[in-house]
Amino acid sequence: MATTTGLFAAFAAGAAALAGGRAAVHWGIRKGLAAPRVPHDTDPAALGLGFDTVRIATANGKTLHGWFIPVPGSAAAPAVVVLHGWGGNAALMLPLARPLHEAGFATLFVDARCHGASDEDSFASLPRFAEDVEHAFDWLATRAGVDPRRIALLGHSVGAGAVLLAASRRPQVAAVVSVAAFSHPAAMMRRWLAAKHLPERPVGRYILDYVQRT
Repeated sequence: MATTTGLFAAFAAGAAALAGGRAAVHWGIRKGLAAPRVPHDTDPAALGLGFDTVRIATANGKTLHGWFIPVPGSAAAPAVVVLHGWGGNAALMLPLARPLHEAGFATLFVDARCHGASDEDSFASLPRFAEDVEHAFDWLATRAGVDPRRIALLGHSVGAGAVLLAASRRPQVAAVVSVAAFSHPAAMMRRWLAAKHLPERPVGRYILDYVQRT
């Protein structure tokens, strides 16, 4: 009986150590892939544009920071949700603000979760970027002065992939502008592995599989 108990205890300890080791590896993967949080260094006021700073509810009980730039005097202006790329923020997309404003578009510049001034979450990913842009779209569709039938999505890099994914799920989206989207997430991940000098097998394959599951 003592021997059986000892074997069970050893097995349990080994299983716990293995689980702890896997958890540590997974934490390391998430930490290594985490986007840098870059603070805003400007806002629409620097362009002479009137705007509202807003908070928008998104998934997991989190909120997004955004800048809404209306079209003064318009009862139903077309509008655009603008989303940055990995490690970016809304301020980096502001060069688009004046051209869009002068063309008659209301705009909503948002920070994805874990970026800019938006809430932190357990991790960021392209599907979570897409969730965020969908919530931004829903918020914008209820805004006074915006025509909900004429809202477009514009994204850059990972944000570009996210607006394509969001539009595939939202037939109400009037148009999509996808700037510098990658052809496939796996190709982007393989470039990241190569930059870190990590072999694809077995380390890279494990990382890719974990990221895809997550």
